[in-house]
Amino acid sequence: MTANSTAPVLPALPPAKETPYKSRTTDLLLFREGQLGDKRDAVIEDLGNMVPEVDLDWFFENLLPPMPKGIDSATVVEQLRKSGVVTENGWAGFSLNSQDERRHEDVVFAQLQPIFKAISDTVQELDPSLQQTFTLLLQPTKYPTSERACTSKPDNCWVAIEDVERIKNDPGRFYTWYNIAGPAEDKKLPESSTEQRNKNVAQIVFNMQQIMSLDPCRRFTFGTTMQDRELRVWYACRGFVLTTKACDFLKDYHRLVHLYIAFAFSSRVDFGWDPTISCISPEFIWQDERKRRVYKIQVRDDEGQVKSFKTIRILADYAADSTISRATRVWLVEDEQGIQYVLKDVWLDMDRLPEHIIRAQMLADVLEKCGADDHVTLQNHLLTPYICGKVFVNGVVDTTDDMMHNQPPCLSSNSVFSLKLEQTKNPLRQSCDPASSSATLSTTTKGYSHNRNSQAKPIATWQAPQPPVLRRKYHYRIAFLEYGHTLFAEKSLLNIYISLTDLLTALHIIHRSGSVHRDISCGNVYYYTGPTEAEPRGLLGDLEYARKCDSREEHQMRTGTLDFMASEVVSQVWNYMVPPPRPPPKKGVVYNPPERAPFTYTPLHDLESCLWLLVYILFFNDDALNPLLDPQSLILRNKKTNQLFSRKAETFWRFYFIRDWDTINIHTTGLSPTLESAVRTVSYFASYLHAAFQEIQKPYTSVTVEESFLQTLYDNILPLVNEDSPLREEIRGIQLKSIPKPVMSAGEKRKAEEEADKDNVSNLPKSKKSRSAFFVFVFLLRSLIHLFYDQNTYFLAWTLWNTSEKHFINSSDDLR
Repeated sequence: MTANSTAPVLPALPPAKETPYKSRTTDLLLFREGQLGDKRDAVIEDLGNMVPEVDLDWFFENLLPPMPKGIDSATVVEQLRKSGVVTENGWAGFSLNSQDERRHEDVVFAQLQPIFKAISDTVQELDPSLQQTFTLLLQPTKYPTSERACTSKPDNCWVAIEDVERIKNDPGRFYTWYNIAGPAEDKKLPESSTEQRNKNVAQIVFNMQQIMSLDPCRRFTFGTTMQDRELRVWYACRGFVLTTKACDFLKDYHRLVHLYIAFAFSSRVDFGWDPTISCISPEFIWQDERKRRVYKIQVRDDEGQVKSFKTIRILADYAADSTISRATRVWLVEDEQGIQYVLKDVWLDMDRLPEHIIRAQMLADVLEKCGADDHVTLQNHLLTPYICGKVFVNGVVDTTDDMMHNQPPCLSSNSVFSLKLEQTKNPLRQSCDPASSSATLSTTTKGYSHNRNSQAKPIATWQAPQPPVLRRKYHYRIAFLEYGHTLFAEKSLLNIYISLTDLLTALHIIHRSGSVHRDISCGNVYYYTGPTEAEPRGLLGDLEYARKCDSREEHQMRTGTLDFMASEVVSQVWNYMVPPPRPPPKKGVVYNPPERAPFTYTPLHDLESCLWLLVYILFFNDDALNPLLDPQSLILRNKKTNQLFSRKAETFWRFYFIRDWDTINIHTTGLSPTLESAVRTVSYFASYLHAAFQEIQKPYTSVTVEESFLQTLYDNILPLVNEDSPLREEIRGIQLKSIPKPVMSAGEKRKAEEEADKDNVSNLPKSKKSRSAFFVFVFLLRSLIHLFYDQNTYFLAWTLWNTSEKHFINSSDDLR
């Protein structure tokens, strides 16, 4: 392939700054199928093990539900003093030192209920017209139910008044996560007890995550934790999770009174419910997919027109498990006439355009730059909006800014609360809260990077800590006309090839118009057969991350799954870029090497995502009629699956999978022999991509993808999957069957390594210590290459590296 055209698709300068990527730990198998403790750890890790810590005054003024008109906490406290509920030492009937209590913590903190009742009764005595809406419910030995199995048990919680009697009479049916307004967790020991602090924090953060994940009606939720005398109030929405600084609720009467009044007399909207979506059939059976809650959802367009839809079934909601995320949910719905649509509910960053506007701009660019025919073709392969717009609550757009009355807190580098502190017997090695430190250790490289061209970086550098960031988001809904099968669900390999053909056709037009998609996955590519369509076709959706190649826009963060992301996008480094050789050294002359091109997203990265899409389908499915039975092949396939789809920001195996395209076959992958033609498609695809990446990165100081070059690349790739492909003809009739992601035992790993590495095992260091030393040697050798690469040294060292890398690649996981 050559690059002769002078019309670039991707300008070399100035480079577009790529959005930092954050993977979702809630996508991992450990969260999906692990124990309760594993799930709690995953939620904490998903939050980065920290949340902002804010002042109580700001929280009570800007986030807490408003106090009823005419009621103030000082008046209520004075009345409570007169009635003897408040004493000089604290609250009547509540232990002054809970940690010294011999009674169980459930009994100790049950004393909160009469305190709450005294506060709410006093408020209603002051203003009999006020109607209490929520109450404090103690159910510490029972766990709420939901459409998913979960055994977490909030110590107490806030529920609507009308639900209390039903919950007490039939908790198995009515005590659900959907009825909980806000959870609370209590411990007798103070926060200085690291073990109890970590447990309490993990429980409240997970419980709030459960509410946000399970209930599409929730925009945000509150939580509280008490440890001995210390009270914290928590808040979770789609832009941030935060907590207040602790206060002594036995002495600070006004805080507890204010908190209880605000919750007890709150409206449902102020407690976090969305008035534009309601549950019209709350009955569910968690074991039965056919018996699910039914919702009525309103969609408002830009002109103010509102249409209502009733949900038929959920199509995707796994993204909602990550608390701070887009929280994308997709339903199959029907309108009042029974016509079916696909409805998507999502929280978008404030600096991102809504999908229907991105789509309109993309089609306009195609019409201008590619012509009417391509405009019609692309329109035929994109989802068609029916009605769409931002969600309005109380007459204004539903945003995370509006939730705090457009008054963000003043955060500093000390405004940090660690969700999990390390526990150690040696106090000199005890982990401390980052808020108490004036500096933090920033790890710039973690583990092993395959990229031989990475510029040398220190292992760790000391950097001043940065203030935590609250992500600003707005609520958006869009209904589409077409309902198709995602490639996760489609099981005809021929239909998958048809979808890939149309996907590549659409991407080619998008790339020629000067844009990139940046979010290709099995979840947003569809096989569609409309009721009046003569022929089925592939459709592409989820345009939220699409942008023009020369865009200067910068964004805070993007989340998603790593399964389909190009290796270079994950590492943010050019993998195939080789620096030019240095000239011979001359006395008195200092050589300044050329500056490498900064990394940016190119059309080739979209194409690599298409490759991973097909690879994913092959490794997570089997031939339904001819399943793989050979034990050694099964072990090899499992090993390869775990390497390529580890869902960690690790690109080692993926890089070599593409680089060694000539070794991709059923014998090296362990895939079923009946899928050989599809595996050959992958091998050809990878070969063209590998050559293309090398070609565009040759200049070193700039990276340009020119139109003729891109045309040649598509001319090579499209015939692999379109109707003219002999490989496509060979897979006709193959039906796939899903297989779960393998979890290999230690014994299976050893057996897989022995079988896969039997030709090279004699050359490997035998012991774990010697293999670790071998790895250190290889790593140091690569570092020396980066630091000192005159012409002779570079090629000599690189020869040594190539000699040793084959041994390294085939070694076991502990070598890595």
